[in-house]
Amino acid sequence: MIQDINIEKIQSKSLDPTLKVNDFFLHSKYNPRKEAEQFAKSQYTENHVHVLFGFGLGYIAEALEKKLNENDQLFIIDPLFKKTESLMDKRDFDVMIDVTENNIELALNNLLNDYNVNVKIICSPNYDKLFPDLYNLVLKTVKDVLSVNAVFFNTVNFFAEIWQENYIRNLFHVFEDESLSRLEKVYDLPVVIVSGGPSLTKQIPLLKKIRDNIVVIAAGSTVNTLLHYDIEADFIVSIDGSIANYNHFKDNTFHKSKLIYSIKNHYKIRDQFKGLAFSFIPSFEPGMHRHIEKMTQKQLPTLLGGASVANYALTIAQYISSGPIALIGQDLAYTDNKTHAEYNKHFSTVNDNFKEERRTFLIEGYDGEDVLTDAVFLSMKKGFEQIAEVSKEAGRFFNCTEGGVKIQGFTQKTFQAFCDDIKPLKEKNQRIDDKVSVIDIPKWREFVCKIEAEIKIYEEIKLQLNEGLRHLKENPSKIIFNQKAIKGLDKVDKKLKQLFGKVSMDSIVEPITIDVLNRFLPKQSESKEEEYKRVFEQNEVLYNRLLNATNLSRTYTENLLDEIIKKLGDE
Repeated sequence: MIQDINIEKIQSKSLDPTLKVNDFFLHSKYNPRKEAEQFAKSQYTENHVHVLFGFGLGYIAEALEKKLNENDQLFIIDPLFKKTESLMDKRDFDVMIDVTENNIELALNNLLNDYNVNVKIICSPNYDKLFPDLYNLVLKTVKDVLSVNAVFFNTVNFFAEIWQENYIRNLFHVFEDESLSRLEKVYDLPVVIVSGGPSLTKQIPLLKKIRDNIVVIAAGSTVNTLLHYDIEADFIVSIDGSIANYNHFKDNTFHKSKLIYSIKNHYKIRDQFKGLAFSFIPSFEPGMHRHIEKMTQKQLPTLLGGASVANYALTIAQYISSGPIALIGQDLAYTDNKTHAEYNKHFSTVNDNFKEERRTFLIEGYDGEDVLTDAVFLSMKKGFEQIAEVSKEAGRFFNCTEGGVKIQGFTQKTFQAFCDDIKPLKEKNQRIDDKVSVIDIPKWREFVCKIEAEIKIYEEIKLQLNEGLRHLKENPSKIIFNQKAIKGLDKVDKKLKQLFGKVSMDSIVEPITIDVLNRFLPKQSESKEEEYKRVFEQNEVLYNRLLNATNLSRTYTENLLDEIIKKLGDE
């Protein structure tokens, strides 16, 4: 930030005022309004969020605003605004004046609805010369936000069908298992969250020494490294719905460790655990509460997480214990050119081809040195930092990885120092009854009736989608929709909204809807014929893709029904 700022308001040749700041003009000294219109015309990009760095007297913002359509947004940042506000006529714009990474992230994420990654950064004349560090901060923060959003968007799209199957098949387990709410604040012990980063192996000896005085939570695939060293965690957290995640567990049977799983975790993982298991709902799936309670009579807590299982493990640690929480093996970087700790099934070394494929980059590390990371790791880092900020309990969080990235909001502390503060226990009190609940046959039969009712709803959805396609096909015009088609399509959409509300298909429907909406955005100066063709194709693609999603959901539900009937037959 410039310490000494000299601001002059000067009359331009066109008689409109302009600003001169430390010998730099923020607008034209000849015709600032005309210059702003030309500048806006060259910078505007349709269907984007426009981040304008520099407001000045507002000419550029006004010119941009005139060009925005309903799918555009304007986000203005100006560190000078407080000093120049009194020099301008009243202007109805929201301007960010406190330019910090966190403020930019929050504001931008509020604007980037539906996983949008279309952002245009516009620097007003000379603002990059006056505030080079702040401008670079804006560039970096926007890039980081878009990287995290892109990872999330790609994940949601890739796993949509898998998550839908896992959710439906996991209803069987949720019905049998405990809600995670049963564990709320049952411990007052320190918690160590063990992740599978390259640095984990050096912490194993210390972990063994304090094992009986802490709660150990293993993050997903870390279990194989721990088992190699004869350590079985108290709790294993698993959220990943992929077959690759299941492969980490399939060759092991867990008698002591208790599983804590999200509702979209791979449904076969539960079978590897012989004792208690607990389920929860990720914070980005709030709509599932109603459906789960209707189907299973269980109320599951909603937990804030992030892009990694360790993010959720941190929230779970807060939820089940009031003690301090340490992270080990949480490198979020390719420490010593390794991807994971040894004995992790994903372990490999990093070479130049790997770096190029993952688009790795350097970031501040645990000890202040630069370390190698990538966009996926960055999104996990942001997840930890968001949890620390939201919780207001940052004093409880310790990054004891002793390598990898520096995590903001955490005390960077050696694991030895963390262990030195732990008091030995005479006897470790588990504080929970290990007895697995047994559900009687009448309740299972009631569950079967609910599932059969869901299958009938899927059939109704399919009928409505086919009805929508019929209205599109039978519309006689190639330029406009007639009243019969409009009324018919409106009726279908209202009915579909009602039916989709009775089942749980959000994980498979939302990515389809968002993708279709983003693929068929309106263009400037669109003719009636072009508009009709766009809307027609948009609806046709949407209905067909929703038909496929409904067929898949029905199949998964029939598989669930078969599994329950088999169980009832066995008993």
